Amino acid sequence: MKKIRVLALLLALLALLAVHLHPQYRVTVDGAPLPGTYSPSALKESLRAAEEAAEEILRYNAKMPETERRLCLRFRPAADEKDALTSALLHAISGVTLADSVYVNGVRLGTVADGQKLCEMLRASILGQMPRAAVSGNISGRLELRRVYTRADRNTDYEDMVLLITGMAPVIYLDGSGKLV
Repeated sequence: MKKIRVLALLLALLALLAVHLHPQYRVTVDGAPLPGTYSPSALKESLRAAEEAAEEILRYNAKMPETERRLCLRFRPAADEKDALTSALLHAISGVTLADSVYVNGVRLGTVADGQKLCEMLRASILGQMPRAAVSGNISGRLELRRVYTRADRNTDYEDMVLLITGMAPVIYLDGSGKLV
């Protein structure tokens, strides 16, 4: 009788422990381990989202990167940073790249590989064409850059993008008293 009670108590303790354990995965994408852990549902969602995004970007079935998953049990829930996992998966897909989408006054003009380089080239263009009487120059519209995933071969050349921006929002030059030049 005493053995049965001890066995029942032991089984109850094991069941209590098992209820509080959370299954989660450590993930490696193309040989690079990702920080944190992911629940099975977060892993499934991220894989599906990355595949759907890649297929939409590439317009064909994307070859997903190699992923390794190691199951572990923990008392704490998984971090489930789905955006980070989806981003890591998209970075590893051939033909997909991260770029800056360029908008002028809310109108999308295309993408460039590096938005900061584009802004430097735009500044250089504005300064290079500035009349002698002018002390400042700026485009007449609102320039916005957003990081997006796109096809690797779809970025617009920087010089062409500068022309598109200044065509959409012509440069305005001002003299020292704030009058148009």
